[in-house]
Amino acid sequence: MRIPHYLTRGSSGSYTFRLRVPCSLQALLGRRVIKHALRTSDTRRAGLDALDLASRYARLFMEVERAAMRRKLTADDVERSLAEHGVRRYEIDLHSGRLKVDGPEDHALAMDALSRLDSIGMLAPQRPQEPAPPPEAKVAEAISMGKARDAWLKSMEASTSKKTLSIKSAAIESLTSFIGESRQLHTVNRPDLARWYQLLRDQDIATPTLTNKQSYIGGKRGFFAWAMASGHYPAGDNPAQGHVSYTANEKRKRRKFGFKAFTQDQVQTLFHPATFTKLSFHARWAILLGLYTGARVSEIGQLRVLDIVELDGIPCLQLTEEGDNQSLKTDLSRRIVPLHPHLVELGFLKHVKTLVAANEWQLFPKGKATAINGRGNWITKAFGPYLQTMGSSWTPAKRGFHSLRKTVIQEMQGGGVASEMRAQIVGHELDDEHHAVYSRDFTPAEKLLGAGEGKFRSAGLGVLNYGLDLKALAEVLANPTRTRKERARPAGKVGF
Repeated sequence: MRIPHYLTRGSSGSYTFRLRVPCSLQALLGRRVIKHALRTSDTRRAGLDALDLASRYARLFMEVERAAMRRKLTADDVERSLAEHGVRRYEIDLHSGRLKVDGPEDHALAMDALSRLDSIGMLAPQRPQEPAPPPEAKVAEAISMGKARDAWLKSMEASTSKKTLSIKSAAIESLTSFIGESRQLHTVNRPDLARWYQLLRDQDIATPTLTNKQSYIGGKRGFFAWAMASGHYPAGDNPAQGHVSYTANEKRKRRKFGFKAFTQDQVQTLFHPATFTKLSFHARWAILLGLYTGARVSEIGQLRVLDIVELDGIPCLQLTEEGDNQSLKTDLSRRIVPLHPHLVELGFLKHVKTLVAANEWQLFPKGKATAINGRGNWITKAFGPYLQTMGSSWTPAKRGFHSLRKTVIQEMQGGGVASEMRAQIVGHELDDEHHAVYSRDFTPAEKLLGAGEGKFRSAGLGVLNYGLDLKALAEVLANPTRTRKERARPAGKVGF
């Protein structure tokens, strides 16, 4: 005889009835499995008893599920029904969902009692409550997606480079096309954004690009932040945030295939006095600033003469967005960076005085604010070919002006500069909210020379030392050799 799946036989030979409670009722009954000892070793009798119990439990589950939709059973309800049906030996605790009945006869009577609770009127029906409608979003002024898009882009024109404006325009155009130009902005919700991001994923758009779009639409200075500040979208949850993030594998790939820092030998090759003359005069200073400050190429290209300041007796770069056509990547990009002593030794401050005497207001006068990539575009174009020539025999890797920034960060890390200090020098944001909320800004002296006392002292930017021939480089910078292109230009024209 085939034994039913709800029968198990113990080591003593006796059978036990075992039945799994349906998932929908497990929380209600407080248990996942029902067990009952049949107290018989006869296979036929155990099978018949188990079959009867299984049938009764099936009816019970159906009735309890119906009852649960109307009113929760109480212990008094069940006890009254059990007593009326003659169940003699039982233990009940509805708080834990446990019901124990001794003997197959009493167990069968208990099943009948529970299954008939509804029919004897113990379960009064209740009218199901209709879900409350969501509260209407309150905004100062309702506006369509199309008008919001145009207004947001217009608000950034004066302070954003053409390249950045073009990228942000592409992102908001994509979202507006997906949502619909005529739809009211304040009705757009998080599921709408989730569907838009999924559409972009279906188009095989890589995570870095998706992350950038999420930043443009949902970042601190993004579209929805502007919409909230302008009263066109309800303040609170930003529906464009939190949809895209890098997986652990993607993070590893970014580290592997991102820009590589230069080694000490590579730095000495790039800044060797004999070959440094291949760069134009202003490009030499721009690249040296990158090597000793870790500033972004766009930050260096837009520097004004008045951004070279002296604070607490220390010459510094003031990276700001206060001037015409100046912009910064993030709020933390606004910072003070002390000038490394090597830059002073190379004659940088003398160079600045020369520009002042010539009534120049830009540190790099020929940088074009109208360039697609901003005032730093010419620096990238100058450094790229030079790097390709000087590094032609190096192991292939992704290198560029950003490699100078990575070099500075890694050299400071190796030199014992604390992470908070490094972040303030290069304009990075620390992930730890504690640092962002409770930390203070380091002084220029601390950024240059270090902070703290004794064994807790951290080094500063002054730790950078690439082993360059500063004396020879200073001569090159004091008596610039004109490049072939510069010699070809008419007298009085200073090239880059």
